[in-house]
Amino acid sequence: MEMNKNIEKWYELHTDEVNALSDDIWAHPEVGMQEHYAAKATAAFMRKYGFEVQELDAAMKGDEPNCVIAKWGSGKPVIGIIGELDALPGLGQEAVPYPSPKPGPGHGCGHNLMAAGCGAAACALKETMEAEGLKGTIVYLGCPAEETFEGKVHMIHNHLFDGIDVCLAWHPMGGAPKAVEICMNACTNMIISFKGRTAHAGGDPHNGRSALDAAELMNVGVQYLREHVTSDVRMHYIYLASGTAPNIVPDFASLNYFVRAQSAETCRDVVARVRKIAEGAAMMTETEVIFEQKAAAYDTMPNFTLNQAMYDSAIKIPEITYTEDEINFAKEVYRNATGKEADHDLLPTTIAPPTGTITSGGGSTDVGDVSYIIPTVQFFGHCRLTGCPSHHWSTTACTGMSIGHKAQIYSGKVLAQNAYDLLHHPEIIEKAWEEHRKNLEGRAPYHCWLDDID
Repeated sequence: MEMNKNIEKWYELHTDEVNALSDDIWAHPEVGMQEHYAAKATAAFMRKYGFEVQELDAAMKGDEPNCVIAKWGSGKPVIGIIGELDALPGLGQEAVPYPSPKPGPGHGCGHNLMAAGCGAAACALKETMEAEGLKGTIVYLGCPAEETFEGKVHMIHNHLFDGIDVCLAWHPMGGAPKAVEICMNACTNMIISFKGRTAHAGGDPHNGRSALDAAELMNVGVQYLREHVTSDVRMHYIYLASGTAPNIVPDFASLNYFVRAQSAETCRDVVARVRKIAEGAAMMTETEVIFEQKAAAYDTMPNFTLNQAMYDSAIKIPEITYTEDEINFAKEVYRNATGKEADHDLLPTTIAPPTGTITSGGGSTDVGDVSYIIPTVQFFGHCRLTGCPSHHWSTTACTGMSIGHKAQIYSGKVLAQNAYDLLHHPEIIEKAWEEHRKNLEGRAPYHCWLDDID
């Protein structure tokens, strides 16, 4: 079994342009919902290769575009290829193997590679379909704000995933490359704020009502809640505001909370309990509590049919070969990131076959929402060094140089080949839908939380 020759030819001709696009996005990192430069650059790339392109504000509020929808072809099947655009706050870093911070955000999760690499997969597939006279439709979705679990949720709410038969995605990851068999956590992100009354903290504190006291009492309550939730639940927070001076009773305090669980139902239940704790803290301190939900993402639902199909396609792609310089770069990154010498393969290249077993994962992604409405497969692998932390300067460094380039080219070929094979075997898509419908049995119907606030 070999990679399709037309896909291979496209990459021979255009690899430098793909790498240039990811480098451009890496050099202009933007946080969630603010990916204006990345959207514009990605849209121009897709337009150049003959796609009908829409540049949109994913939330449809009339703001500057942060989202790209690029379509080509006609008829069935409709294959969606997902890219992501956002960077992470505070992870600016030079492309060097030691900590060298740059001000502002950085691509510490590799989304610059996903924007370019997955867009390139769509372009290679298009040219192959044209050369071979294949019917079908390609939709490339350049998505904002995956890190805050809201971009694809806005896009689903605004019907940008409508009509797609199957979705393919890739994400950089350490370890052996593979089709994902992980059920990632559902997650809700909310801002919880308290309003009180100022007073002189020394002269007349009895006249004050401390919003900070309320926030602290709430957090204490959440610590006690940890004993009484299932082991898959995660609750973490930061302070956004806590007062202005020690001698002023704070009249405003604010917290940013993430609540995660293995299922959306459990997550919603825990969120309701956290809200009750916040209400109790407000009652104890005679303050007012204000809730603002920022995002809510579903758990991911793997599709074994698509996982096997992706594996069968991926083994047709020649494995990555790294240079000695790249291997030494990786070793130095690992040493500086962990304080240890690597005693394992930092850049494994051999794809792992599917096991047919779902494992749980602590992270979250808005790909979960997509997986509840469309059979979806994610390919994980390459660029992030095995054993290095995620959301870390080490990933930002690798995503801005040749290790990242090779990851996006290889993974783009995997997605293009996988989509090509699905075009030739529509029965796999039908079987994936059968599995998808079976997986949904006994679950509450998918509900986009944004539908409640229109």
